[in-house]
Amino acid sequence: MNQIILASHGGLAAGARDTLSMVLGDVSNVHVVTLARDDKEPIAAEVERLVTTFDEGDAVYVCTDMLGSSVNNSVVELMNNGAKITVISGMNMPLVLSLAVAQGPLSAEELRAIVREARAGLVNCGEPEEPASPASAKKRAVAGKGGKANIVLARLDYRLLHGQVVFSWVNSVAAQRIIVVDNEAANDNIKKGALKLAKPAGVYLNVYTVEKALSKMDKLNTLGENVMFVFGNVHEMLEFLTAYKLPEVNLGAAANHDGAEPVGGKDSSVFFDAAEKADAQKILDLGVRVYEQQTPTQPRTDITAF
Repeated sequence: MNQIILASHGGLAAGARDTLSMVLGDVSNVHVVTLARDDKEPIAAEVERLVTTFDEGDAVYVCTDMLGSSVNNSVVELMNNGAKITVISGMNMPLVLSLAVAQGPLSAEELRAIVREARAGLVNCGEPEEPASPASAKKRAVAGKGGKANIVLARLDYRLLHGQVVFSWVNSVAAQRIIVVDNEAANDNIKKGALKLAKPAGVYLNVYTVEKALSKMDKLNTLGENVMFVFGNVHEMLEFLTAYKLPEVNLGAAANHDGAEPVGGKDSSVFFDAAEKADAQKILDLGVRVYEQQTPTQPRTDITAF
């Protein structure tokens, strides 16, 4: 398996791991080493000790805070002295997320692609620039050669393109296209612009109303792509499924509000009030399987009634 070590001055590495756990759930393969102002021992010694606890066949990736920093220099020296580690400087969340969800050791080209994508995540949101040739951190399973769409996930998530969608689910299901179905977002150019900034490199994005999404299904079924649907609310999900039935839907997140209560498994982020439960029950009544699951690494809870 892959082992990820986040190495930094101060609390940067620990904060990054905490964010990873919120997005991915289980991050037991991600480790933290830090250098405090008064530390007397070089951080490389701590990295070396940690590496000895891994299995011999594990691939080890060390992400440091900054090129040229004492942390980076120390770990690079360890690597140059023969330690079986790969050191990547200048960690950011796209980088560590991509490494954390990678399945197995990465080739040199795959790692270069992840680094390029991490760099592409540095954007002046006030004046975004479209990259000339976006690189995908992971090869998609199907290259859109024509034919019926493979709908790999239909998810309810009021946040639309959130970290859990962008980094964990897209990689887990090898999605090539994300279709956001949300009437409000589709009619708001500012929201659509923000969603375009959030989408993963190398993945197509469409933001549609329910009506337009339904009108596009015939065309979608000629592209032969792996497609992920993200619905902003359960009522619009029901409207879509009534016209175009899917075999199952994932309840990922629905905002807590007055009169709502959690549905699904332990620590669920799905909160429904009575009207939302009624809509969800109608989805079940259509013969659609419904399950709650925040991230691919967390348990799936099948729901049979609301």
